[in-house]
Amino acid sequence: MLDPRLAALALLLTACGSALAVATPTPHCRPAPSLALPSAAAAPVSATADKAQVDPGSTVTFTETAAGPATVQVDCSQPLQIVVTDGTGLSVYSGSSAAAPASACGEVDIAGGAAESYQVTWPVDSSLPGGTYTATLVLGDAPELTLTLAVGTLPGEC
Repeated sequence: MLDPRLAALALLLTACGSALAVATPTPHCRPAPSLALPSAAAAPVSATADKAQVDPGSTVTFTETAAGPATVQVDCSQPLQIVVTDGTGLSVYSGSSAAAPASACGEVDIAGGAAESYQVTWPVDSSLPGGTYTATLVLGDAPELTLTLAVGTLPGEC
């Protein structure tokens, strides 16, 4: 004998057009790796980026700081310069910061415990493919610093 509850369910499905919802499996996603903010240092300078991962079409700002005691020769019209390359070494962007005030360019003598900071922004082109990019920062005659960051979605992210 047919269970009355099953008979009622069958009647209800028939009355409702017997639509059956099929669950669509969602793709299995691995958590994205935790990305620390990029940083680099070579006396007397250090550099950081404000993001470890940036979406195409947005911006990332790099800050380079010269700490004393030190003397650094800094260009007045383009104090901090940047060249960004992709994973193959192809240059995808180059630019520089705005002109520096007279006190922060030329021969800059930085006393012990003091520091001078410069910033440059990379407007990431919206057509740039996702991947890992390297930003090389040049502040006058100070050592070049390189920072690596991700653009777009990294493998393992959803």
